[in-house]
Order: sequence, then C-alpha cells, then structure tokens
Amino acid sequence: MTEEITTPPVVVYHKSPFTASLPYLATLIFATMMISAYIETTTSWFELCSLIGIIIILWLAFSGVLLTNEKLGTKISVNLAQSEISVHSRGLRTEFKQYLCIEYQISDCIVNRVRTETVTNRDGESGTATHYEIHLFRINRTHELIFSINGFLPSKSKASRIAKKIARITNLEHYNKPSEIPQPSPEANEKEPIKFGTILS
Repeated sequence: MTEEITTPPVVVYHKSPFTASLPYLATLIFATMMISAYIETTTSWFELCSLIGIIIILWLAFSGVLLTNEKLGTKISVNLAQSEISVHSRGLRTEFKQYLCIEYQISDCIVNRVRTETVTNRDGESGTATHYEIHLFRINRTHELIFSINGFLPSKSKASRIAKKIARITNLEHYNKPSEIPQPSPEANEKEPIKFGTILS
C-alpha cells in the first residue's frame, strides 16, 4: 500500500502583521514626540492635562486600529498540485485566513496593472489614489485580481517582483501591462477575434 505524497504550497509573498504595523507605530511615535515638545514649554495644568490626554487618545486609537485589523499580514501561495493561487491574511491577534483562491490554467497569464481613482476626504478635498495590481488574465478575456498594493513608486516595483515570481512558479507568461498581451490571430476565432490589450488601460 503506497501513501500519496502531497506537495505543500509554495509561498510567493509573505508579510508579517508586525512588519505591516511598523508605519502605524512610527506615525504614533512621531506624533507623541511632537506633542511632548509642547508639554515641556507649557505652564498651565489645564494645558498639560489636555496634551497628555491627546497622547493617551492617540495611543488608544492606534492600538484599536492595529488590534482589530485582520488584514495587516498577507501571504500569497501557489498550490502546484491543484493549480491554485491563494491569498491569506491575518492580524496581530488572528491566524492566517484564506480570502481568495483562484484556479489557473496553462493558457492564462499574470499581468501587472496600475489603477488610479479619485478619493475625497472628510474635508471635501479630493486626491488621487494609485493601486498597483496583479491580475490573472484568461484566454476568454476575463481577469481576476490577485493582489493590490497602494502607495508610492516603490510599491510598483514590489508588485512587479511578486507578479514575476508567481509567473515563474506557475510557469505562466508575465506582462507588465494588459496592452502587452499578444493579440491572437483572427484564425483562432474568425467569428469574434479576441482583442487583448484593450480591456484595461
């Protein structure tokens, strides 16, 4: 009687929730230091208590955000045996939970995409948010979002590195943008030629 050998999923990307919380902690420490500078110059008990109260509120608010955020940490893995790409997330107090599982085929490809959207804050001021995304494109023109990073230019290269690693492990083609996907010849489907590259900007 032979035992079936199962291959564990290959981890493509792993971000610890503790690492993800560092920007929040850095912001909190910076705000605390700025407020502490005013504490040294204050001469009123009322002002002193007010500033200390602000520091306490900031620490409680930031701690609440970090402890309740269940998507601080991220793990992207590929199950080669089942041809699946899965994404797990976890918080500081939770274990990894799967929230995305995509089955891929050899005819699919991994594509990076830059998406921008206009956001409005509470003061009514508008700005632009940039999302660096990784998509799985299928031959029937459908696509599924695997992962998205918000941020500055380094996030673009990071998303590209993750996409290339996914493509290398799954043995799929990788493209830096949808317009780079080769357009199949009309002979492949004379009735309705598939025009890749015009799906997304």
